[in-house]
Amino acid sequence: MAEAARAIVSTLPTEEAWSAYLTAELRVPVRAHFTRSRKAPVAVRPAREPRGALEVRLHRLFAEAPPLVHGAVASWVRSGRRAPRACAQLDAWIAEILRRVPPTARFDVGAARGAHHDLEGLVDEILAGELASDPLGDRPRVSWGRRGASRTRSSLRLGSYDPDGRLVRIHPVLDQVAVPAWFVRFVVFHELLHAVFPPVRGADDRWVHHGREFRRRERAYGDYRRAVAWERANLKALIRSARRGVPIDPEVLRSGPKPRDLHKPLRREKGVLRLLQELLFPD
Repeated sequence: MAEAARAIVSTLPTEEAWSAYLTAELRVPVRAHFTRSRKAPVAVRPAREPRGALEVRLHRLFAEAPPLVHGAVASWVRSGRRAPRACAQLDAWIAEILRRVPPTARFDVGAARGAHHDLEGLVDEILAGELASDPLGDRPRVSWGRRGASRTRSSLRLGSYDPDGRLVRIHPVLDQVAVPAWFVRFVVFHELLHAVFPPVRGADDRWVHHGREFRRRERAYGDYRRAVAWERANLKALIRSARRGVPIDPEVLRSGPKPRDLHKPLRREKGVLRLLQELLFPD
């Protein structure tokens, strides 16, 4: 059965052929979909239906994959990192196809100078200061995100970093009088750190975006405690502002803890702070 499915893939490189091959190899229903993702050229997750089925997402160039790669994909889906030979074959193929697909930014780069905060100026400060000794290569680009009311209700992604386009994008809700420049600077610093410490694949085959060294450098930032405290105090106001598209009234903002409290150790709050960071920076 496996040989018959492999022959189908060789003669008909389509999503349907990949689905038939993986279904035969794994003996469970599989639906394969082609994507253009460089960040996740191959991924697997449970399908919504039928029960026990899998959804496998493959970069579109997997349509040209040789039989050896077909088997490597099946082994990886079945066993993950417990199939080192298949993983090595798959990693080599992925590296090859990514070389053939030039990276592009997912969005057009917008303006960096906002109505109240200049992102380029903040990047200049950070590259000349905290990141002066880091080998960044080409200077990352920076832009405000698209403006408009958001549907978010419980979380807010204040910034993002696109490694393909080397683009830092900051949520426009931060470009207002009520948001202090030092807080916007911290958000920009966080995203620039992703250019220094790009995501890596962990032992469980998941991407790690905020590793140990990333967190250490982030905590060493001069305004780290004040910035995290300000996040916690004003997240709800930022969410409301983003959802309604209305600026925040400075009178309703909270300054967070008093300056003397910033020097106290963060005891039981460590887990809460980490959770908050994940909510605000889920990239």
